[in-house]
Amino acid sequence: MISRLRLAVNGRSSLGFPPFQGKDPPLIDALRALYDDQDHAKLRFTRPSKFVFLCGGVITPNTPPRTLRDYLYRTKHLSAYLNADIVLAETARDLYHSTEYRDLISFEEDIARIASLVIVIPESPGSLAELGAFATNEIIRQALCVIVQERFASDESFIRLGPIEHIIQTQGRDFVGVYPWRIDSSRVLSRSMSPHYDELVDFINVHLDRLPASTGFNRIQELQIFYIIYWVTNMLVAVSSSVLKGCVSFLLPDAQPDDISNKIYSLMIAGWLKKYSYFWLGLLPCHCRCRSV
Repeated sequence: MISRLRLAVNGRSSLGFPPFQGKDPPLIDALRALYDDQDHAKLRFTRPSKFVFLCGGVITPNTPPRTLRDYLYRTKHLSAYLNADIVLAETARDLYHSTEYRDLISFEEDIARIASLVIVIPESPGSLAELGAFATNEIIRQALCVIVQERFASDESFIRLGPIEHIIQTQGRDFVGVYPWRIDSSRVLSRSMSPHYDELVDFINVHLDRLPASTGFNRIQELQIFYIIYWVTNMLVAVSSSVLKGCVSFLLPDAQPDDISNKIYSLMIAGWLKKYSYFWLGLLPCHCRCRSV
């Protein structure tokens, strides 16, 4: 059955299935049969890869780092030491206007649903606003960790008594990492942070390693549309937007076209899908399997 679903880049399979046209073409029937053949109660989904959605101060190439996020990302090459990829928040902001999301927070909610972690370093007006918005957002907060400057942890400020305390009370004290970095002449003093770098890496990796290896398909309803989009893309190898949306709509009749489009963009942010010309490709193997429960 799986081999019958493999599509070449030109949109036709080795069995001559045409691109998605009409109500129930053979391609859709084959997908439906394969989908229905699964025991959804036992079906598990494994993330193709882990990624951290990293928010914080500005990153300015070709200049000394002026924020901790810039220092970690450019100077210390943080991504090389994590058990996950890094996706910068700017990636979502740059792509937002191509989506059908009503606002940026809605886009970031969907990213948080599939992210391993959302990390905020509150060190600029924008990142302070993100901290406040994310701390009170039930969806984003479930994936949220905060890396905060030592002075914020001890000050009787709104940051400490507001969003940080809210995270501590709802998620736990271990979701807030406190470090004594300092800024001098608009640049991060590496000697203030370098001795604590390994501790910070461990803080992030501990949270990454806590994530379950897989998630039950029926456990979280709002994730099913992500799983189905990714599964269909992998089954078809290369698929146009219209065919992909048609297949997902057929398998999930309640899914709205704009919502399917938006989820595709979130999967692209995650690095799980990529668009080549007018085809979508799944970049990593799909790990959906049944097991005894």
